[in-house]
Amino acid sequence: MLQRLLFDNPRSYHRNYAQYNLICTISSLSTHFSGENSVQSDSIDAQIVSLCRKDQSFAAAAALFDNAFSLGTTPSAQTCNFLVNELRNAGEHKLAYSVYKKMTHVGVQPLFYSLAALVEYLVRSPEPAYALGAVALLRKRGFGVKVYLMNIVLKGLCRNGEIDRAMQVLQEMSNNSIMPDNISYNTVTNALCKAKRVVDASNLMDQMKRAGCCPDVKSYTIIIDGLCKMGKVEDAMGLMEEMKENNFDVDVVAYSALIKGFCIQGNADKVEELFHEINQKTTKAIAMLKLMLEKGEEPLAATYNSVISALCKDGLVSESFDILKMMMDKGRKPDMLTYTTLLKGLLDIGKVDDAIMIFNSVFEDEAYVQPDAMAFNTMIIGLCKEGCLSKAEEFYRKMVVAGICGDEVTYTTLIGGYLKAGNVYECLEIWKNMLRERIVPTSYTYGILIDGFCKLRMINIAKGLFLKLKDFGLSPRDVDYNMLMTALCKEGSVDQARMLFNNMKETNCEPCIISFMVMIHGALKSGDFHYGKTLLTDMLQRGLAPDAILFSTLIGRFSDVGLMDEAKQLFERMVAKGFTPTSDVYQNLLMGYCLKGDMNEVINLLHQMAAENLELNSEMRATILTCLCHCTDLNMVDLLPTFSQEALKEDGIPCNDFLENLQKFHSKIPKLAS
Repeated sequence: MLQRLLFDNPRSYHRNYAQYNLICTISSLSTHFSGENSVQSDSIDAQIVSLCRKDQSFAAAAALFDNAFSLGTTPSAQTCNFLVNELRNAGEHKLAYSVYKKMTHVGVQPLFYSLAALVEYLVRSPEPAYALGAVALLRKRGFGVKVYLMNIVLKGLCRNGEIDRAMQVLQEMSNNSIMPDNISYNTVTNALCKAKRVVDASNLMDQMKRAGCCPDVKSYTIIIDGLCKMGKVEDAMGLMEEMKENNFDVDVVAYSALIKGFCIQGNADKVEELFHEINQKTTKAIAMLKLMLEKGEEPLAATYNSVISALCKDGLVSESFDILKMMMDKGRKPDMLTYTTLLKGLLDIGKVDDAIMIFNSVFEDEAYVQPDAMAFNTMIIGLCKEGCLSKAEEFYRKMVVAGICGDEVTYTTLIGGYLKAGNVYECLEIWKNMLRERIVPTSYTYGILIDGFCKLRMINIAKGLFLKLKDFGLSPRDVDYNMLMTALCKEGSVDQARMLFNNMKETNCEPCIISFMVMIHGALKSGDFHYGKTLLTDMLQRGLAPDAILFSTLIGRFSDVGLMDEAKQLFERMVAKGFTPTSDVYQNLLMGYCLKGDMNEVINLLHQMAAENLELNSEMRATILTCLCHCTDLNMVDLLPTFSQEALKEDGIPCNDFLENLQKFHSKIPKLAS
């Protein structure tokens, strides 16, 4: 009966379930995308497709198109859009733009991926801001604009030095229901740090956390590096400690930045401490390897591989190549695992070109090992993570030519990559190939599809996939439920999300902390405060404990809607769990109590902040002043002009200093500083 819960009525169910079957049935897909007119005697269309698909002669295909166009023969609309997309995937952006201009000139309507190609071309032009016009055109045509495309625009703006424009676009993304991801924030943060605007970068990270987007290793590393270059090494150390508290592995880039910063300061003791910390992770393994060699014992290839793997995981890829050289000098021939580990290490640190060069030089030489599915998958996964979809597809094609069968990992990775890029056509082509090769999709594959279509706001397709997953006897994971519930809540279908949540509890898939977070947010946003409070009670009774970021998010959610008893309960639990509340937590609570007129709680919070001697940024200080302005016992009007002009300029004032200065300006303010 789950389908009755997910679709509004029986007619809607059958209509949308049929829509989903377009994906599952290869023949339906072929008809849907190829159409009856695509297999005609028009040789130009067939030649263009052949040049792109079989020969990968993209320039020749574009030349054939130009020749046909000059003779007054325009290929079909499907072929025009196909060619633009193929040229885009091959990185031939100028040719793609040329085809786009000509096809639209004669009235051929561009599909989503043709307009996306226009965005990518304009981003690379001297005026990348023009790409925003193409984004507006996408919306005007009724296409959904996804975060992948906006990230390309952000990169173009930052590359051109238009950082403030990029920050504005980042803000507008949220307003347009495009949730920025780590890549979005990291792109702008990196540009800010390079421009020596580290305070703005730190504020952007705070904004990132408030938006519910958890910073990753790269987020921290970018700001640590920026702080060190500005001489704020102690602040960078504080950020590194925060990384460790959040269970992130500090990588070699962060350590290197800190070491360089302390070297500039002449702090030799701290440099030595950091060197010891970075080396102790791998020194023992290398020392053991050298000891074996000194004793005349020949390590196995597996031993070398273990050391290489450990070094790569810590980002020490250059050192791993030293071990490779040592291995070869001792007459040990590297095996497939050796090279695959090195390739993964290079891709993990963003050295895409180096990884491709190693792959080509090693695997195209018969003196070395021949690549297997694992080697190709490593490249495809790494390239998709870096957003290099055209290069990932090149490796997929090489794989096919080499006669190596792709597995579930191969196809699922490409499907996920294309969905993230908003390219449904290519995603479904890969899906067709997967089914044609008789590779049975697992729950992981379906999960990637559900995730992708939810983010593309094609929720009915995602519902159909979810039902099909269950029809095949596969068990949905909590992440599958969470993604679909999130999408339903975002579109305002909280009742459907609630039914799905209840179905989750009735099966063997118990709701996790994220499940409750999604439903609480959906309930509060829809105004169902009673259900939101019920969910919170249920979550806490189950012993599900949020981490620091989730605590902060929940406190913010309940404070925003004025449910301060629940917000206070969460705050007290957060402190009891040993988490240190951030300024964002205090800010949300202060504003919540202020809007309710509960000035006693405002004063109590200020006492706690003073006891912690929390460092206050300009936004937090403005919040405190706003709260005190609402206190009817105080006349704050005389205080604001003098204090706001002088005290709000400096960033990072300790709470005690701020409150003491505030009290000096106005004797009626109660003593708050500790």
